[in-house]
Amino acid sequence: MTVVLAQVSALPVRAGTTVGERVVASGTADVLKPSTVALLALPESVHQRIDAKTALFYFSPTCSHCQDVMPAVNRLVDTGSMAWLGVSSSRASQQEVDAFIQEYKVVFPVILDDAISSFAQAVQARATPSVYVVQPRKEPLPDDPEYAVDLVDLFAPFGRGMEGIFDIRANVSNPFAHFDSYQGAQVCGTCHQQEIRSWVTTHHASAYRTLYTRERAQDLQCVGCHVTGIDSPSGFVVGDHGSPLRDVTCEACHGPGGPHNPKASAAVDAKAQCVNCHDEEHSIAFSVEKGLPHIDHFAANAMTDEQVRTRVKEIGSGEAARPLLAFPHGPTVGASACRSCHKETHKSWRKSPHSQAMSSLKEMDVERVECVRCHATPTAFGPEADKGLGGYRIDESVGCESCHGAGGAHAKEPTKDNIVGLGSSCPECVIEAICTSCHTPTWDAGWELKKRLEAVRH
Repeated sequence: MTVVLAQVSALPVRAGTTVGERVVASGTADVLKPSTVALLALPESVHQRIDAKTALFYFSPTCSHCQDVMPAVNRLVDTGSMAWLGVSSSRASQQEVDAFIQEYKVVFPVILDDAISSFAQAVQARATPSVYVVQPRKEPLPDDPEYAVDLVDLFAPFGRGMEGIFDIRANVSNPFAHFDSYQGAQVCGTCHQQEIRSWVTTHHASAYRTLYTRERAQDLQCVGCHVTGIDSPSGFVVGDHGSPLRDVTCEACHGPGGPHNPKASAAVDAKAQCVNCHDEEHSIAFSVEKGLPHIDHFAANAMTDEQVRTRVKEIGSGEAARPLLAFPHGPTVGASACRSCHKETHKSWRKSPHSQAMSSLKEMDVERVECVRCHATPTAFGPEADKGLGGYRIDESVGCESCHGAGGAHAKEPTKDNIVGLGSSCPECVIEAICTSCHTPTWDAGWELKKRLEAVRH
C-alpha cells in the first residue's frame, strides 16, 4: 500500500543513496510500484456499497480543508477511473451534509458515519479530508473478518495539489497521461524527491509569501512572477492564496507537466524562462549564468534536515542573502567622486545617518568585519573584493555606492546604463532587497521601507 502524505519539504533522500549522490527522480520507483494490499474491515453500511474499485472520501462538511479540496475531488470523479463514495464525519448533522452536497455539487453518493464513528475507527482516521482506495477482496479467505475489503492506496490527509498524485497512482501503466496541464510542486516532488528538497531552500519557494506579507498578492504587476502559470487556464488564479501553484515552482521553468506533458510539441528550454521575470527592471545585472548556481536541483543533498529547516526559516524571515540582487563587479570610487555631479545629493547624504554609520558602532565592533560590512562602503564588489577590514571605506561609512553599486564606470562616462539608479523605474521589491541586506529583523526590527525611503530621499 502506498501512503501519500501532503508534506513535500521534508521528503528524504531515497534509501540506498548516499549524501551528495545526485539521483534524478529518486522516488519514481516507489510511486509507481504496484500497491501492497492491506486487509481492511469496514462497517456493513459502507461495505455493501463496494462492488468495484472505490475511493472513499472521508470528510467533514464544515471543514475548510474539505471544502477547499472539493473542486479537485470533482475533477477526479470526472475522470471515471474508479467509483467514489463520500463518508462524512459522525460529528456532522445530516443537514450540514446535505448543504455541503448542494454547495459543492457533489455527484457521488454520500453517507454519514454512525454515532460511534465506526468508519473512522475502521480506517483509524486522524484527519479530514482523507481518501482511502479500496476494492472487493480478490481472494477471500475463510478467516477474513466480516465485511473485509482490500485497501490499495491511502492519501491521509488529502490536500490540494494531491490530485495529480492520485491520478498517477490510479493509472501506473500510463502515469503521465493527465500531465497536459499544471500539476504543482507537490506532484513533481513525489518522484523528484531530491530536487524538491533543494527547491524549498531557494527564494523561489517563498516567492508568493513575499507578496502576501507585503499586501501585494492582488497586484497584477507583481503576482505573475511570484506564482506559476498565471496566464494559463490551468495555472494560478489571482487571490487563491492556498493554490498549489503559488510560488515559482518547477513548472514555472519547465512548463505545464514538464517534460512529461503528452501534448507538448517540444521540450521547454528552462534556462530561457529566467529572463521572463529577471529582467532589467526587476533584477540587478542578471544573467542566466549568475542565476543557475542558486537553483541547483541537488543543493540540499549536502545539507542535514536541520540545515534545510534553518535555511527555510532564514528565507522566510528575510535574513537569507539575495545573491541575484548583487551589484555588478568592480571597484568603488567613493562618495567624493559623486559630489562633482551630485552636489545637492551629496549634501543631503552628509546630513543622513548613513554618513555617520561607523560612529554608531561600539569600540569593540569597529574591528569586526561582520559589523563593518553594514556600516561602511565596500572598496569593490565581486569575488575578488577584499573581505577583510581593508575592503571597506571606513572613513565615509555608508556612501552612495553602498546603495547604487560601483560607480567607476559611471564617473568616467555618466549614463543611466552603468549605475543602479533606484529611481522611478526600479520597483519597490528591488529597493527593499538592497536595503534589507543590512536592515534585517535581527538588527533593525522596526525597519519600515516607506518610512526609511522618505528619510533618505534625494
